[in-house]
Amino acid sequence: MKKLLITTIATLAMTGVSYAGSFGIGASGSYALVDATGTETTGAGTNGTANTHRDAVEEAAIIGSLFVDFEMDSGITIGFSHVPGAANVSDKTHSRTETAEGVSGTDATGSVTRTADAEVENFNTLYVEVPVGSAFIKGGFAQIDVNTKENAITSSGTYGNATLDGYTVGLGMNGSLGGLFTKTSIEYTDFEDLSLSSTTNNKITADLDVLEFKIAVGKRF
Repeated sequence: MKKLLITTIATLAMTGVSYAGSFGIGASGSYALVDATGTETTGAGTNGTANTHRDAVEEAAIIGSLFVDFEMDSGITIGFSHVPGAANVSDKTHSRTETAEGVSGTDATGSVTRTADAEVENFNTLYVEVPVGSAFIKGGFAQIDVNTKENAITSSGTYGNATLDGYTVGLGMNGSLGGLFTKTSIEYTDFEDLSLSSTTNNKITADLDVLEFKIAVGKRF
């Protein structure tokens, strides 16, 4: 995230020096559809084979963000947006009860209940908006932090966290409200696949996509 922040500051600073235009600051709210799919592959148990489990969630959420941008006289805008706080990928913790796999020190007999959850934070986007009349086309580079939150069964290992890169594309309309500017857009962000290994060599992979209907309001200086 630090690299993206430094790049943003440097880009906006150089833009302000090189071109005539105006800086803007504002906030946005969006109705977002979050689509996440994941697969976990655990080590071989007493049956001598690996065990694979898959799950998928689709959640709707309200997302708020803050942004700063620079609009050139040509109408091309370079900006940076940040979603504060953290949010769960799903509105519930997913769990399953399964026959013990007989891994040493874990669940040699009976059954065991495993739970899995994850949260995301630091959803940041560096973007460019190109005007087409009163509309605009948007493209950008996004990053997000994923924090895994699974239950830790003895000797079953835990997963770490990761930062995912992605791209954002969108279409929108420019407007005004009094002395403020407005933007209404539809945006899609596709993140790279998450791939993590636990301390006991179990593996998870996941795919995360976000579709947003966004309304933004800001002030130019």
